[in-house]
Amino acid sequence: MAGQVSADGQFRWDGTQWVPIPRGTREPTPWTRPMQMAVAAYFVLTTMFSVLSTLIFINHDSLLKVMQAQGNLPQGTDIGQVVNIALGVVYAFLVFFAILYLVAAIGSYMGWRWMFWAVLVLLGFGSIGAITNLGNFSRPNQTEVPVWGIAVSEVFSLIALALFVWLIVGLVKYGPWAMKKPGA
Repeated sequence: MAGQVSADGQFRWDGTQWVPIPRGTREPTPWTRPMQMAVAAYFVLTTMFSVLSTLIFINHDSLLKVMQAQGNLPQGTDIGQVVNIALGVVYAFLVFFAILYLVAAIGSYMGWRWMFWAVLVLLGFGSIGAITNLGNFSRPNQTEVPVWGIAVSEVFSLIALALFVWLIVGLVKYGPWAMKKPGA
C-alpha cells in the first residue's frame, strides 16, 4: 500500500518501489498544530501585554518613585541621571524581548523544528515569573506596575509553565513539536 513505512522506518512504499525516507523526517501528530498555535498565541499576547504595560506604567516619575522607595542609591548619586539611564535600559530590554518573542511566535506558527528548543528555553524562563511575581505582590510600592498588572503577569507566567510542561510531555512522547518519526 502506498505510503506504508518499512519495519525499520527507513523506507516508504510509493506504490512501485521503496523510497528512502530522508534522515530527520518527522510527521505531525494530533498535538503538533495545536501546540504550535498555542505557543505562538502566547508569545504574541505576552509581547502585546509587555509593550503596553511598559509604555503605560514605566516612565521617569514612576521609576523615581520606586527608586526612592527602595532607597538603595549610593551617596552623592544624581537620582535624575540614574532614573534616565534605568529608563533607557528598560526600553532597550523591552525592544529586545519584544523582537525575540515575536520571532518565537513566527517560528512556532511556521513549525520550525529548531525553534522548539528556543521556545522551550523561553517558556522555562517565563515560568520562573510564577514564583518571582509573588514577591511583587508583597511589595507593591516597589514596582512601577499596579497590582492588577502583576496579577496578569502571574497568569502569563502560569500559562508559560503549563505550555512548558506540555512541550516536555510532547517531546518525551513523540519528539520536538510532538512530531513522531515515520512509522512510529
